[in-house]
Amino acid sequence: MPNALVAAAAEGLPSINRRQVLHSLAASSAVAAALVAAIPAAPAAEHPDADLFWLDQEMAEAEAQMNRANNACCRVSRKADKLYPPEPAAWKERRMPDDLHEMTGGMLVRDLAFPEKQPAPLRDFHRAREEQRAAHRALQDAFVDKVAQINHQAGVDAAEAAYSTRSAEFYQVGERILATQAHTLDGILVKLRAADRMGCNSADKNDALMSIATDIRHLAGEAV
Repeated sequence: MPNALVAAAAEGLPSINRRQVLHSLAASSAVAAALVAAIPAAPAAEHPDADLFWLDQEMAEAEAQMNRANNACCRVSRKADKLYPPEPAAWKERRMPDDLHEMTGGMLVRDLAFPEKQPAPLRDFHRAREEQRAAHRALQDAFVDKVAQINHQAGVDAAEAAYSTRSAEFYQVGERILATQAHTLDGILVKLRAADRMGCNSADKNDALMSIATDIRHLAGEAV
């Protein structure tokens, strides 16, 4: 039975010699080798604290976003401050004249709580003082309302809401870090950094915890 080369010649196809075949096979082998090399190697075993490392990066980004939101709050707040009206002076209680004090001293204690039993000058004094207090309260309320209006128009409310959101996200990542078990010193360092970022200052009063944290940083080669 004629081989493929003979059959090809018989059918009028270009003849292929052995050298061409070998060259073709060599080229195919090179392509195959290149394809094999292009296939990514199996990933190395993941670090025991890989989850903490990812969370550490996530917390750094969350902190950056929170700081940017805080800076935005400061900018719009400074602009709004310039638009605030003067704040009303603090309320000062009107002093009772000496003659009215003497009037009060001459009354029965049980009658002091009943305005209708008080002398007319004493009733007039208390009524005038309450009217002044109400007028001052109205000024304070008007000031607060005006400040709220300016804050809303200047974008302070929106900026503070954005900061609150970013702050909540930041602390949520920190809580996830503290809830994740560390398996190496590097993982523990991630937790220490998270505690520092979150301002967990309650541990500052515990000399034992501070000493342990310092030792861990030294063992991990981190400057203290």
